[in-house]
Amino acid sequence: MALGLAVAIAGCESLDMRPNDNNPNVNTIDVAQASGQLASGLTFNFGGSSTEFAGLSGIGGRSAHGGGPAGNKHDRHNGILDGFSLLAPTDELLAMVEAESAGDLRGMRMSKIGGAKITHYDANGKIVVLPLPEDGPHGHSFSGKDNPELDSLLSLIVKTEIDFGAGVTFTRDTVSITRKGMIRINRNVTQSVKTEVVTYIDYSVNDFKIEGTKTRTSTFDATTGNGESNTKVTDGKITLKDGTVTTWTSEKKKVFVFKFGQESKKPVSGTITTTVDTKIAKSDGSVVYLHRTNQPLVEKIECRAVRRRGPVSGEMETQYRADNVKVNYGDGSCENKTVTITINGVVSTKTIR
Repeated sequence: MALGLAVAIAGCESLDMRPNDNNPNVNTIDVAQASGQLASGLTFNFGGSSTEFAGLSGIGGRSAHGGGPAGNKHDRHNGILDGFSLLAPTDELLAMVEAESAGDLRGMRMSKIGGAKITHYDANGKIVVLPLPEDGPHGHSFSGKDNPELDSLLSLIVKTEIDFGAGVTFTRDTVSITRKGMIRINRNVTQSVKTEVVTYIDYSVNDFKIEGTKTRTSTFDATTGNGESNTKVTDGKITLKDGTVTTWTSEKKKVFVFKFGQESKKPVSGTITTTVDTKIAKSDGSVVYLHRTNQPLVEKIECRAVRRRGPVSGEMETQYRADNVKVNYGDGSCENKTVTITINGVVSTKTIR
């Protein structure tokens, strides 16, 4: 699936993709959009992605690439679930999105919509009710004082179990997602240090098995408005449908610099700066997928007032099989509504919304 349509079609046969008739690069834009969302924790759309071509807001709609009956080898996952704009053209990418999202608030929302039984416990073993926001913080659980009401509830929770049991299937139109097993999140708070440990217990999505331990350590100083969150995956593995075991490594760092409103006690200005390096590779070292920040991604809190979605600066690089895509998010301006996308060396400008 490089630049020529003939090459794209040849690649699609092996990767269960189908090129878009209007834009053969749409699959790559889909992957880049999902990578940027996974890294930043924000929800946004790129012009030229499946959300634009099919009018989708998640999974609710026919494939922009023709679709087909359930089980057809060309079925694609335009979106994971409604409201996320996370795009995964193949089951392979779906597993990677699931692995990277697990333990985050967005991951919990995806699991809840997908039919999981989610239970939160406090230190005494009592159940805590945690309403999941329709919008707001996505890419972290302890939200760095970005959402005080949510943080107060999360501070009570020492364990969360996201349970799909022997299997729960979510079906919408031509797309089916079957998840099995459990995701467990253990939390610990020591003074200003908060630690979350995510483990996967016999967990799989559409027969892609996900293993490993994801540890996130967060600190925040309310007196200065500064904080930091570091996430690392150890012993990560993703087993593909054909039995191939890949190594999954992932490191992410977020730095919070906030100024709070006197009445709302929420950030009114400041930045969230993210660096990330994620890779899924075979035993011979060949890369199946990676995303990394060539330049840190920066979100400006004040840009929320003008509904500027996504980072306002930084560069994200994504590789999926033979394709390479780089996204430059801009010069830091809240008014800028475009990103520069380079697909296999060819540069174009797309809108972000």
